[in-house]
Amino acid sequence: MLKRTGFSARLPAHCWPVLFCLLAGMVNARAQLVVTSPAASQVMQRNAAGTASIAITGYAHYPYSSIQVTLTPIEGNTHPAQAQQLDDTQLAQGFLHTTFTAATGWYRLKLIATAPNGVTDSAVVARVGVGEVFLVTGNSNAMGLPGLGAKDASANVVSYNAVNKTLNAENITVAPDGPMPVPAFEPLKSGNNIFPNGETAWYWGELGDLLFQRWKTPVLFYNTAWAAANAENYRDAASGKDAYNLYVGKFWPNRQPYTNIINTMRYLISLTGVRAVLWAHGENDAQLGFNENQYFEGIRTLILNSRKDSGYNIAWYIARNSASNQLKDPYLPVLNAQNRLIALSGFNAFQGPYLDTIQIPRPASAHFENVPGGVQGLSLAARAWNRSLADTAIARTTPLQPAYALHTGVTPARMYPGATFNLPFVVTGSVPADLQIAAELYDAEGHFIAVAGNGAGSPLKIQLPASLANGAYRIRLAGQNPMLPGSLSGTFYVESSAREIDYVHAISTKTLGADMRMAWALAPVPGLATITLQKTTNGQTYTDLETFTAPPANASGVYGFTDTAPGDGTLFYRLKLGYSNGSTSYSTIITLFRNGAPAPWTVFPNPVTQQHFYVMPPADPATIEEGITCRIFDAAGREHPLYTSAHEAVGLLSVRPVYALPAGKYILQVTAGDQRHTRHIVFY
Repeated sequence: MLKRTGFSARLPAHCWPVLFCLLAGMVNARAQLVVTSPAASQVMQRNAAGTASIAITGYAHYPYSSIQVTLTPIEGNTHPAQAQQLDDTQLAQGFLHTTFTAATGWYRLKLIATAPNGVTDSAVVARVGVGEVFLVTGNSNAMGLPGLGAKDASANVVSYNAVNKTLNAENITVAPDGPMPVPAFEPLKSGNNIFPNGETAWYWGELGDLLFQRWKTPVLFYNTAWAAANAENYRDAASGKDAYNLYVGKFWPNRQPYTNIINTMRYLISLTGVRAVLWAHGENDAQLGFNENQYFEGIRTLILNSRKDSGYNIAWYIARNSASNQLKDPYLPVLNAQNRLIALSGFNAFQGPYLDTIQIPRPASAHFENVPGGVQGLSLAARAWNRSLADTAIARTTPLQPAYALHTGVTPARMYPGATFNLPFVVTGSVPADLQIAAELYDAEGHFIAVAGNGAGSPLKIQLPASLANGAYRIRLAGQNPMLPGSLSGTFYVESSAREIDYVHAISTKTLGADMRMAWALAPVPGLATITLQKTTNGQTYTDLETFTAPPANASGVYGFTDTAPGDGTLFYRLKLGYSNGSTSYSTIITLFRNGAPAPWTVFPNPVTQQHFYVMPPADPATIEEGITCRIFDAAGREHPLYTSAHEAVGLLSVRPVYALPAGKYILQVTAGDQRHTRHIVFY
């Protein structure tokens, strides 16, 4: 008999290929409990009360009866632990979302899920912080350079260890203008980057540790500083023009260096919040002899336009900075302009450190440097910034915190280019009355591809580009005006050979003693009314086991059943799908081998009767992800094109000819790495 537990389901509106699941253990299309947000080591900006909201998004691919979310203080954090039970609606939909309000410090986030049959799963984010976030910008002496003595920071100081820039053949720095990737965070080691432009920990890692020692708070840095950029460059780029690099004699493309600042504010700072921008700049302008008004108007334009274009009135700390190895004395026009910016009434700008007395004369590098056995210029700069960020100064700044959180719902598992589907979402926090949302499509490497949908209400209609290449993709929803990105969806696959949308987001099979347990997590399926579970032992005559009412329209769902008398031999299960328009279709046929699976590289069925067959790869499921190619030849040696997919069947390669093959004998060549296997196939 079959036991139904924790049931809610949405299933695909078409008949699927056979899925083969081995009873020796559990076969997962994806992990059964997943957290997609927050990222590990992410730091959220705290408010004046020392607290921040931590938004959690996750997915359950199993019909659990309860899921508890815990936030436990770690690493010396003495604030109380917190716990929440997710509600039944979230359990039924497999779409998990909640928020915690937490005080300063590091925490361990854990989801603990329990099912009535005794199954227990967990998912952990090892550390997430509430603390201080800063955006660094300016010139190369704020950006940092390798090999000048940067030090490792402690694990309490983190960055996104990546850059988005390249140096082209003309010696021009190039960075894109577009949505920035979803960040990943890690402790700031000496040689790490500080996204999007910072090279090495520079002196910011040391500053982060000084702040931690004072405040016992995690610290996160972003760095958009740009080598050789002067006030005129920042003014021009902030005004919509490409800036001219005087030293190379060419323009920086994409309105850099301003674009990196704006996109960091839109896609990163809006997500984590920020205390302030730390502006360290002025040496280039002093060397070029800029007058006071040139510098003042250039940087004033930069700050004002950054607030207008990002939508966020972020505080700026402005260092007094003008001396260099070429101009060792302070240059008053630049210093005066910096002081004027700080003194502007209502400008939300504050006094940073005075850097002109540090390490003068400068070393041969022309930058601050921790000289072995000599002056520790980077350390001195870090201490100067630490003094400027005194408690009394920080108390006068109002930090930016995210107003709300966007939780992205469950996607289908597999689609074709140009496919459309509905993507549910949930907004928590202070939701704007006129909130508009864009769906951003990203590839497996995190590169932005296109906007795939726009709207205001859930679900959001997604339209994949018709020219989309085969591969793995994810979607991130982002609020507009001002920009505030949400969580990233689970991975889905696009294949030009796909004929239908595979709404089954994840599927798994688990043996529980003599019983067999199956579970599905499904994206919304339009028009589904009823689901009838069917079973056969001969592969031909199916018996109805139970009929279930489909869940509400536009909702994802989780479905599970336990077969307490599965029997021996080969078993077949499928779902008969009934739609509100009276049509019927069938789901994936799930085949269970009770007495052993076919040997690796077996081709079946053979003979092929329906222009479709499968290849059984080795037991390691990674094999089919690493790349298997199939070629088929007729008796005369002519090759015929094939469609292949590693995503139509769990643990199998699905193969079918592009054009129907006539009856006859064929030779299949299967190549995996440096191995080649040949099989003879008969088509009827």
